Amino acid sequence: MRAVLAATAGRKKLYYVLDADSADNDGVVVNAENKAITVSFFSFSSKMKKLKKIQNTPFHKFLWTEPDGEIKKIWIDTFVLKKRPIGKKFTEKLIIHSQLGEKAKKQKNTELKVKAFLTKATNKLNKDIILSRIELQNKTIHGEKNES
Repeated sequence: MRAVLAATAGRKKLYYVLDADSADNDGVVVNAENKAITVSFFSFSSKMKKLKKIQNTPFHKFLWTEPDGEIKKIWIDTFVLKKRPIGKKFTEKLIIHSQLGEKAKKQKNTELKVKAFLTKATNKLNKDIILSRIELQNKTIHGEKNES
């Protein structure tokens, strides 16, 4: 799943699923308890009270503004029929989520643990390198031969 935060309402977050096909629900609501629930995006958003639509990117503006004329067909093909993929120019600056709700929390915790482990391992390796260099310098200063 590839989802983009599209709106908020209080402590609820509404995501648009970029890779949903026409038979799938194309929205996910993450509620205050951090539970992810799949929904029909436009149907749900039309019923959501106090909806704050995100409109700070070209993608969001296109998503929330159903156009007229020739662009309307493109909009319908993209967001309703899902015949037209969303172009890279619309998604390149978006934060795209692969996990939402509890799964996202678990993924983030795992990533933090991996980062901490790698940082600790790197610090130990750097410390060992520095100690080896100091030992080598001490041997050189005291006239011992380098046997490496």
